[in-house]
Amino acid sequence: MTAILLDRFVVHTTPDVRRVLDPADVYWIEAEGGDSFLRFRGKKRLPDVRTLGELADAFAPHGFLRVHRNHLVNARKIREIRRRTSRDYELRLEAPVNTVLPIGRSYIDPLLTLLGDHRPAPLPD
Repeated sequence: MTAILLDRFVVHTTPDVRRVLDPADVYWIEAEGGDSFLRFRGKKRLPDVRTLGELADAFAPHGFLRVHRNHLVNARKIREIRRRTSRDYELRLEAPVNTVLPIGRSYIDPLLTLLGDHRPAPLPD
């Protein structure tokens, strides 16, 4: 059988149940304890039994980027990146979500490069 590529991905909500979603509906994915959750508009969240690392690999083709040890984001939903302190950065997601997420120090330069900003983040003072 020939594979048909759709702009969809599969979420493993339990070991026995899989849901098919449009990646544009997901704003970010977070690890909480040993669990992973897909986050949408509002307070809705959907569990996935896979680790954040497994989700990073599975969702990278759909534009999801690792920005922190606990967060993947849909690159299409990033509205703003800003420096909080001399060494720490954060991002804000698009409205209506407007959630602010931290960016890990090891992720800032790759994130900026992937978004087309080829200047490295400023070094700490």
